[in-house]
Amino acid sequence: IVQNLIAGETIERGYLGVRIQPMTEDFASALGIQQNRGEFVQSVEPGEAADQAGLRPGDVVLQVDGKDVTPDQTLSYIVANIAPGTRVPLVILRDGERRTLTATVGRRPSEEQLQQQFFDPNAEQDSQIPQGSSGSGAIEKSLGVRAIPLTPQIARQLGLGDSARGVVVTDVDPNADAARKGLQRGTVILSANGTAVTTPEELERVIREAQNAGRPAVLLRVQARGGPAVSVAVRLR
Repeated sequence: IVQNLIAGETIERGYLGVRIQPMTEDFASALGIQQNRGEFVQSVEPGEAADQAGLRPGDVVLQVDGKDVTPDQTLSYIVANIAPGTRVPLVILRDGERRTLTATVGRRPSEEQLQQQFFDPNAEQDSQIPQGSSGSGAIEKSLGVRAIPLTPQIARQLGLGDSARGVVVTDVDPNADAARKGLQRGTVILSANGTAVTTPEELERVIREAQNAGRPAVLLRVQARGGPAVSVAVRLR
């Protein structure tokens, strides 16, 4: 790198085009896998290297080009040090199964371009979302949130379109882990532990299954106004 800089050459970094989440204790608990191994794919940029290789949101990347992804050797670090245009194998975990994909590493965009992809979980929400909740109350007890089915009218208010499906959060206990993970009034829960949820009762069922399996957290796929869907591991109480 020093020699390239001295020669006036531009430093090119490798890039896959994914937004990633470290494998924290909560994420590992929700997924039922080992902590400190791999990184969770939050989202995939359309048309970029990861998308072309078939990587999906929800995948866990375990290895890149034979190198283990760990807290000391992150996915970003490994890929950044691979020359753009290089074909590399990716070992991933998808639905509990190990798979191998092949990706052609792209060129890392500028910092300004990367900042445009940032998701703000505290984006302003519409104040016209109804109060209250439905279901048996298990969601409020276990997650610390109240939720109702997402109607087309509420979806339009949140800028999600009439076809959006899920449950919308109407209230969050500020002392719950859900609040610490960025859930707030207007956040839409799309799925839980990989299962799509369209009613509070469906979400309650997934929570009970996680509790019966001894998992202290659930993996929620959520979406807020102005941002892409992301996954958060929320501890149950």
